[in-house]
Amino acid sequence: MTDLIKKIKLEKWHFYLLGFILINFGIGIITGYRLNQNLTFILKVILYLTGLVLFLTTIRQFKKTVIYYSFYAISGILTGLFFLFGGIFLAILSSLVLIPIFPKQTEYKTETINIYDRFQGFMARCCSYEVVEPKLFIFEKHLGFINIDRPIDADKDEFNLKNNTIIYKYELDNDGQTTVRDTTEILNFE
Repeated sequence: MTDLIKKIKLEKWHFYLLGFILINFGIGIITGYRLNQNLTFILKVILYLTGLVLFLTTIRQFKKTVIYYSFYAISGILTGLFFLFGGIFLAILSSLVLIPIFPKQTEYKTETINIYDRFQGFMARCCSYEVVEPKLFIFEKHLGFINIDRPIDADKDEFNLKNNTIIYKYELDNDGQTTVRDTTEILNFE
């Protein structure tokens, strides 16, 4: 197995992929443009899998890089323990190790904007979202974050981007009664 890993230079590809993901992250912070979240998630999963394979193959030789690769094994073990046993301590630890890889959940999608659930850990408050604008199919531009008072219902809610603000239209139900009224809010980005 180690001959195959050396032959395909898995360690070299792992660090190239890590560099590419970090460059994408840095450019996203500086300019607001980054790769599509689905493509980024696939690259992160490949990074984690190669890190786990490299950890399992280098643990016998114990090189200094085994300490780096152990992050991938420890993050999987902590997350598994959290889902198995629960608890606040394991929730905090698994939130810390899952922040780099946790996929963004698409809550609302149109041709002009995508709204993703903002991951802030397992014990975060409700209804904070990230708004992005798709560009050239594989890129997206970060527009900002919005906070609303209730979860998004994609069938009933409507979001429009106008003049760097979000116009949010939703139906408001009065305590289960049949009277429903349309409500519009203008949301500014954080």
